[in-house]
Order: sequence, then C-alpha cells, then structure tokens
Amino acid sequence: MAASRDYDHNNTNGYSSSSSMEDENTGYPFDFLETDFQCVICTMVIRGFTELPCGHAGCKFCIERWEKKKVACCECQESYDKTKKQESRYNDRKIKHERLARCKQHEQGCTWRGSIADYKDQHRKRCGFRNVRCRLCNQKVVRNQTEEHKLTCTHRLVNCTICGTQYSFINKKKHDDEECKQHCDYWQFGCHEKVYKPHMERHLANSARRHIELVKSHYDRIVTELVSEKDKKITELNTTVNLQSKHITELTTQLERTKLPMATSSSSPTVKQTVKPKTLPRPPIRIYEREEDKQQQQATNPFRPASIHEKKEDKQQQQQTNPFRPASTKWDGKKMHEIVFQGETLTYYDVWKILFENKFAKFEEIFKQKPNIVNSLRGGVDGWTLLMNAVDGDRFDVFVHLMKYPQDFSLVDNDGQNVLHFVGSYGTVRYLEMFDQQTIKKLINGRNIWNKTPLHRAAWRNKHDVIRWLLAKGANPELKNDHGQRPDEQRKCDGVTKEIFRSFRSS
Repeated sequence: MAASRDYDHNNTNGYSSSSSMEDENTGYPFDFLETDFQCVICTMVIRGFTELPCGHAGCKFCIERWEKKKVACCECQESYDKTKKQESRYNDRKIKHERLARCKQHEQGCTWRGSIADYKDQHRKRCGFRNVRCRLCNQKVVRNQTEEHKLTCTHRLVNCTICGTQYSFINKKKHDDEECKQHCDYWQFGCHEKVYKPHMERHLANSARRHIELVKSHYDRIVTELVSEKDKKITELNTTVNLQSKHITELTTQLERTKLPMATSSSSPTVKQTVKPKTLPRPPIRIYEREEDKQQQQATNPFRPASIHEKKEDKQQQQQTNPFRPASTKWDGKKMHEIVFQGETLTYYDVWKILFENKFAKFEEIFKQKPNIVNSLRGGVDGWTLLMNAVDGDRFDVFVHLMKYPQDFSLVDNDGQNVLHFVGSYGTVRYLEMFDQQTIKKLINGRNIWNKTPLHRAAWRNKHDVIRWLLAKGANPELKNDHGQRPDEQRKCDGVTKEIFRSFRSS
C-alpha cells in the first residue's frame, strides 16, 4: 500500500503541513453532500471509476484487490470477464470537479465546502483547522494557533540581552553558563570585566579589595564635583554682590552731587484723618394694633403694647371686627392622608386643589361629612395642614375661608413648626391679624426641631413688617436656636432687620 505524508512545501513561516496517511488505493475520504457514486467495496466515493458488466461500479484499486480473491461482483455475485469492465474518465472528472464535499477538518469547525479539486489545489494550503508541524520542535499545531505557539515553543530563538547572540530557548541555561559572559556587578563603578555566570561569585570574592577601591574613588569623585560646583556658585554670588554694591555706591555719589533730598528715619509719618461712619437713621417701628392702642403705646413705649393682657371687652370687640375667627378646637390626634367622599378617594392634594380653585361650596360638603378634615388631613412627608399650605402658597382667600372652621392652632408639622412659623417665612401682617391675642400668645415663642421661633423665621427672610408686629405682640428676641444665634444674629439678616432689633432692645 503506497502512502505519502502531505506536506505544504509552499509554507515558509517555520511550519510544515501534515495530515493523516491518505490511502490512494481506496475511495476519496471526504464527507460528500450527495451519497451517489459510492464504491460497492469500500463504500466511499469512487476513485478511478470502473464499471462492471453487471452494472455495479467501484474504485479501480478496490476491484483489482477483489479480483485476486474472486472474479465476481461483490454486490450481486455475478461472474464477469476482466476484459469487459470499463473505466470512465468522465465520471472521474464529474466526481472531482462537480460533487461538493466538506473539508476533512469540518468536525474541528471548518465550514468550507467545495470540490475535491479545489480542496487539493487551494483550500488545503489555507485551512486554519488543519494540523501543521513546527519545524523547530516538530510538534503538531493547528494552523490558527501558530502565532501563539511561536511565543511558547521550547525551541524558539531568542536574543540574549547581555551578549546579543541568538540561541534556542531550550538551551538558555547552557548559554548562560557556558557561552554568555556577563558584566561584573561593579560595572558602573569601573570594573569592566566580563565573566561567565558560574564564575561570577569567584570573581567577586577575588576582586573584593579592588571593588571597594573603585566604589570609594567613585564617590570621592562625586563629592569633589559637588564641592567644585558649590564653590562655583558661591563665586558667582560674590561677584553679583560686588556688582550690586558698586552700583549702589555710584547711585549714592550721584545723589550727593545733585543734592537730592533723601528720606530719613526721623521723618514723621503722615497722619491720616479718620472719618467716622455715619449712623443709619432708625426706621420708625410700625405696630399693627387698633388706633386707640397705637396712640396709647406711642405715649408710653413705641415698641411694646400698652398691656400684655387684653381686657375682655377688647376681646369681644376683636371677635366682632373679625367674625371668621372661631374658637379653637383641639385636635383628636389622628392623621389622615386621604378621605372617601361620595365613593371617590380624595388625597390631601385633591382637597387642596378644590380649595386652590375656590370651590368652597364643595369643600363645605366635604367638611359636613368629614368634620376632622381641617386638622387631621396632612400632606406628603412634611405633614402640613391645609391652613399651613394656604400660608405657604400665599393664598389669603383660602386662608380666610379655612379660618371659618374650627382650627387647632397648636398643631405642628413634621419639623415642629406651627402656623406662625409659616407666617414668619411666607406670610404678611394681614395673616397675623386674623389670630386672636390668646392664640398669638400661645404660639409666638413656639420652637421647631431646630429651636427656631417664628421671629427667627421672619428675621431669616427679612420680613420687616412681620418682625415689628411679632416684637410688638411679645415675641422674645433673646431666644437662641441650635447654633446659639438670636434672630438678628443669623447669616441672612440684612441691615434693616438688625436695626429693628437694636432699636427694640435699646428702648
């Protein structure tokens, strides 16, 4: 049986192609897409198409081997005359050039398909899944992995970084020990001998005294260079100083010749006149009280009310002038975030939208069914009541309407702020005038979680009219917040705010 190793002689990258032994005395060892033209003996695609008198066909070499045993068709067992069998070159060409076959390496992942002639002429030399043999280490490597194999091949050629010669990587130890002379470890200090690596320790031991002298002389040379450089810089500095001194002497001589006046240390400095800053005029303190109370306060103290406790007749008169102020109703302690009205679920913001759009009649209907809506319905994460939201949005009409309902003015939001805190931050004096004196007295010095009073909030926003009103109603200006600041000591207070407090304290 003749066999030949398949080499790729056109490959010049250090690898030779190799495949398994291919027996040319049998059919083609390919996986054809079509299964016709099969040999009746080897069952592969026919190589050397030969047709028997009985009509069956097979490979030329398969039939010749079979005839040595028996001159009869192996398929139908019909005897025949050897001279009557026929070879068909037409079918041979058809099999080689027209029948499509898969690559022999299709199981490894190659997707090529083509004729046998194309495989032998072209694809066999380019197939990336075909095994090639490294000519250095003689190992089989897949063609797609040849670049990686070049980096790890044990027989790859490397260049020595010391002597510059090229050697096989597997002979590295031999090269280092027997072929390559390395520089002495004291090369930088002046020892220029080259020694084989195994002899390096002996060289260091034998030349120890010489190496010490080389190191000493090396550092002595460095010290000498540094000292000389230092002396050079000192000389340059001395030269510069001498030149400057000479220049100063020349200037002094010129001044004496021209008799220019020179400043002496005994000359008295000029005294700058200091100008006293003008003090700002005190703005008048406005107190929002009834006209008769205003006249009485101006006669006694323009910054405080005539009396802290109002008389009963004043309270009755105040109730008559403001019919919307009902008696406060204490909250039952239950919070709501939504209510059900006429089968519809209304959130806090839905109810506020009704008030915002001035649908007061509808709110009245909701109140009749849910009378605790005024104090219990709270909004969002802040826990505001509807009255607080009216002040925050500066909706005085909504505020007046809500004041008709029983309000618990002692309620605070999640930050501990009562309704006067909101008026101090966002409201005006007309909001404050809606409260009776008893409510004002109860809330005026209330503190939130940061120990800020309504006066702190008003001073922070520089609401001058609100500040005057709160001071006139008995707000304590000496209370301090968590930062130890009184209302007028906060960072955002302007000059007018500070002057109001200063005038109040001085009075």
